[in-house]
Amino acid sequence: MTRRALPLIKYRQYILGGNEIDYRAKLGNRVKFAHPSGVIIGAGVIIEDEVTIFQQTTFGSHGHKDEPKSYPIIKQGAIIYSGAKIIGGLTVHENAVIGANSVVLTDVPKNSNAVGIPAK
Repeated sequence: MTRRALPLIKYRQYILGGNEIDYRAKLGNRVKFAHPSGVIIGAGVIIEDEVTIFQQTTFGSHGHKDEPKSYPIIKQGAIIYSGAKIIGGLTVHENAVIGANSVVLTDVPKNSNAVGIPAK
């Protein structure tokens, strides 16, 4: 996705669905917002191609004051179900599935499911 288009997309998503996508986030091709409302994507987040994101999900940094900010990387084909929170410098690998309302704080292996608080 071109960087010039991100501010326009961010504005449109914020107005229409209450979404907030930072212009510094990197979104791949064919990222699908299945129910586009309440999605928050922070500055350093990388979301690769063909990822599916459901409503009320958050992708962001950990917020520790004494540590540099670090953001998640979501690899190709992952599915993030509603209400999931993906926090910090972790990787959700290819084709992983994050369950609804899960809180992800560590890497999620390729082709696996992660559910719960914290997600396992």
